[in-house]
Amino acid sequence: MSLTNERAAVLADQHFAALAAGDAALAARCIHPAHVNHMAADEPPACTTPGVAGFLATSAWLRLAFSDLSFQIIELTADGDRTMAHVRMSGRQTGPFVVFPPGARPAVFAPTGRAFGVRQVHVFRHRAGRHGEHIAVRDDLSMMTQLGHLPPSPKVAWRMARTALTGYRARAVREAIRVSADAAAGVAAAVPSHRSLRAAPCHELARSPHLTMPVAPPACGEGWPGPGQVPGVAVEPGAAPLPR
Repeated sequence: MSLTNERAAVLADQHFAALAAGDAALAARCIHPAHVNHMAADEPPACTTPGVAGFLATSAWLRLAFSDLSFQIIELTADGDRTMAHVRMSGRQTGPFVVFPPGARPAVFAPTGRAFGVRQVHVFRHRAGRHGEHIAVRDDLSMMTQLGHLPPSPKVAWRMARTALTGYRARAVREAIRVSADAAAGVAAAVPSHRSLRAAPCHELARSPHLTMPVAPPACGEGWPGPGQVPGVAVEPGAAPLPR
């Protein structure tokens, strides 16, 4: 479906605003029920859910890691059934950034408190006047460098080791799975999706000076894996939070 540049710009504005804020009502205006996010391959499992549920799961995952999250559109063009947006993503890492490489152990990057700002290119395919498909080219190398996770150094190696030794790593993985699953399940009853979900309470996404997670994860919507189903994640009773 072809859109005018004006309509494409409105959709893109809504898309990035909803992503940064976790706004379900705004997301429903710009995200098609069958929306597929190809960038969700290394995000928590709930983020791969089609439609608004998966979109809000990605938002919750990002907001767990980054405060002051924003996307500024630098330029945008629409052609046929696609829109291409050149944007600047910025924020500050105040929580754990958890990446889920397919088939591998999740990687946890503890908060450094540093700010970042990187440019990205996002491509959207339209479907019935909304975004039906998404893929992007991101400058993750610059982002991780600005956040202090790269280049490799003794300080970076010690921070990574400490996340495992203190049990912070496993708790951060469980928390990323939980907040994304709660965000998806919280809208499942209100927003049609192509995947059946069992509704679960939608918890507030809260921050605290120390990441404290329960020994056993809360019940999630049907289909979400628990700690034992994600490679390298085990329940660690009595583990202490990571010092900030």
